[in-house]
Amino acid sequence: MTDEKSRTGDIDAALPGLAALRGQEIGVSDWKLIDQSAIDQFSALTGDAGPIHNDPEEAARIAPFGGTIVQGFMLLGCLTGFAKNLEIPQDGVAFRLNYGFDRVRIIAPVPVDSRVRGRFTMRDIVARGEEAALMTLEAIVEIEGVDTPALVADWLAYLQLDPGGEA
Repeated sequence: MTDEKSRTGDIDAALPGLAALRGQEIGVSDWKLIDQSAIDQFSALTGDAGPIHNDPEEAARIAPFGGTIVQGFMLLGCLTGFAKNLEIPQDGVAFRLNYGFDRVRIIAPVPVDSRVRGRFTMRDIVARGEEAALMTLEAIVEIEGVDTPALVADWLAYLQLDPGGEA
């Protein structure tokens, strides 16, 4: 088994474009409006329904948010769409898969009709055997006009190296 330094060195050689991004912000997505219709559709799809999300009058009565709020898992689900706005180097990568999360925190409520966006920083990329890598992105969901993030996560992506590449 190789040590972490040699695993990182292998990836630096195999995926130089990605490796060069370690510790750097790699992009910010476009803003996305989340309205009541989107919240209701998410509720119908996932079963995550309740007055705090789907009943504006009841939500205003029972909670301090002034109306409904976006589900935390809906915000998490938006990360993939936000990441589509990024220009992540693909040289040497055959495909990538969502590998999950090391950490997710839902920090602040997102009121209905808010605009949110994703901000991404490359935390690390390490070898997974000789033919793959694991990339960790810090993902932050921001709310327009609010200093506190809605969500922060360490998001993992499995990268299968291109067998035809020079890696």
